[in-house]
Formats: sequence, structure tokens, C-alpha cells
Amino acid sequence: MRIKRIYQILSAVLIVLPMLVLLGNWERIPDQLPLHFDQFGQADQFGTRRQWLTSISWSILVLSTIRIVFLNLMSRQPGIGRSQLVKLYLSTALLMMGASILLIGQGVWQRPLYQEWLPILFFLFGSSFVYYGVPAELFIEPLKPNQTNQSFIRQLAIRQRVHSLTRLVTIRVNLLTVLVMLFVRGQDRWSVGILANLLVYVFIAGYSFYLRRHLNEV
Repeated sequence: MRIKRIYQILSAVLIVLPMLVLLGNWERIPDQLPLHFDQFGQADQFGTRRQWLTSISWSILVLSTIRIVFLNLMSRQPGIGRSQLVKLYLSTALLMMGASILLIGQGVWQRPLYQEWLPILFFLFGSSFVYYGVPAELFIEPLKPNQTNQSFIRQLAIRQRVHSLTRLVTIRVNLLTVLVMLFVRGQDRWSVGILANLLVYVFIAGYSFYLRRHLNEV
């Protein structure tokens, strides 16, 4: 069995495991379960176990479709090796597994766990995606004879520097953001994560502008 097939099977097992545990304990689940929570974390819509299971199944199906499209796109990117792709398969499977556990848990315990903890899962995955899915060095095709002048080489050096810095800062900021999210209210976690990443992009844009302006002055 090829390594590719092994990690695909392992990823699938991780994704379906929460649903298998749920079905194994089906009779212990209450007959009425919350289907939706308002902005204050209060359940405002209830349904039967079957309706609740259908809602969870549709959510997992949508997430699985997004995951498949994402992995197919990543597998076509230049510079992505097999080991990186394996890690992306497993990390996205763990993200799916965590989302499934939150969806199931918020129904069983009647708390908006999915709304409160999904931002943490999302930005934690974002950090791991950049770490595993984005090469440390920017992929650049071999230079042609007419591209060997010093100005062009300096431009490539700037692109490499900006790429490496963007990767490093994004990873660390998202990890720090996840830590901060643990101490803020659930409804504010998306805002914290989005604001932190916007600040990263503003910083990188300013740094890139400074380097290019400095290059033009040389």
C-alpha cells in the first residue's frame, strides 16, 4: 500500500470517527436538541434527533467538499512535496474532526461550542497551513540570460525576503492570536483573528513598499 493511500485512509478515519461515536451512543441522546443559537448563546431553535443529525451531516458534507477542493488545489502548487501534502491532509482532517466534535457537543450539552471554538480551530489551522503548505523559500524558475542584470536579481531578493518574513510573521501572529482568543468572549474571537491578520498584511505591505523604494534609490 502506498504512503498516499495510507494517509488518505487515516484522514478519512479521523473525519468520520466522531460520527461513529455519536451513532454508537444514539439512544443516550435527548429527543429534543438545539439546532441554532442566538448571538447571546441561547438556543432559539430545537428539533428532533433526526433533524439534528441531518443538520450536522450537511455541515460536515460542506466542510468536506471545501477540504477536497483545497487539497486538490494545494497538490498542484509548485514546490509542495509529498511530506508537506501528508501533513496538510492530516491537519485538515484534524480540523474536520474538531469541527465535528464541536457540532455534536453543542447539541448534547446545549451550549454554542461550535460558534465559540471554531475561530480557534480555524486560526490554529491557518498557522499550521502556512507552516506546512507554504515553502520557506519562494519557488522561482531558473533565470533566463536576459534576466541576469543586477536590478532584476535585487528584485528577486526582495521578493524572497518579503515571502520569508510574511510566512514567519503569519505563523507566529496566528499562534499568538489563538492564545489571546482563549481569554476573550466567544463572539469576539472572529474579530480578534481577522484584526490580527489585517495588521500583519498592513505591516508586510509597508515593509515591501520600503524595500522597493530603497531599491529604486540604490
